[in-house]
Amino acid sequence: MLLGMGLFSFIGARIFNVCVNFEWYKEDYSRVFSMDFEGFSLYGGAIFAVIAGAVIGQIKKINLLKFADSVIPFVGIGIALMRIGCFLNGCCFGKETNLPWGVKFPYLSPAHIEQISGNIISSTTVHAVHPTQIYELIAALIGTLMALIIIKKGKPAGTALLAFGIWFTAFRWLNMQFRVLPYSDMMINWVYPSIYAGIIVVCAVLLIRIIYKKK
Repeated sequence: MLLGMGLFSFIGARIFNVCVNFEWYKEDYSRVFSMDFEGFSLYGGAIFAVIAGAVIGQIKKINLLKFADSVIPFVGIGIALMRIGCFLNGCCFGKETNLPWGVKFPYLSPAHIEQISGNIISSTTVHAVHPTQIYELIAALIGTLMALIIIKKGKPAGTALLAFGIWFTAFRWLNMQFRVLPYSDMMINWVYPSIYAGIIVVCAVLLIRIIYKKK
């Protein structure tokens, strides 16, 4: 299950990123097959992993909800580690801010290059930006703790997964307002919000059904 879901997560993350950021790939089609740590979409990977898990679980007669609950804390930790990598790499950065926890990335870092291209500052000045990678890291750890508490309390199978899905997706939607995204306005204003809203609604409906069935 883990091997299959991991493989399809990797493939799905790249396919989804190509779909939402096609213009970037159009500049150099070799980026589609690049093994660099860029050009991956977290939720594209998650969607493909769920589909792969459902198929494999059906074939192997594995209870997908129980399996998902057992691995979701490690998924949260994995997301947190990934965001540490993003922070150190300087990608997935946020918009400019005057808040005291704003971060100044190095000269000619991705954030600085974005500021230069937007004619916001001179080429010798770097402005602080929202550390959106750290925001998401904290959200992932909170979701992990929440999932562990739910599992420890012996809640019905799927509860931890769905609660994590609702919390983290809602936070991603909020965090998107602080990020500099290389996508078109349609993607930012319509496509991504629709995806996030759809995931939240589906998770909420399934969670309500599980709770109601338990009663």
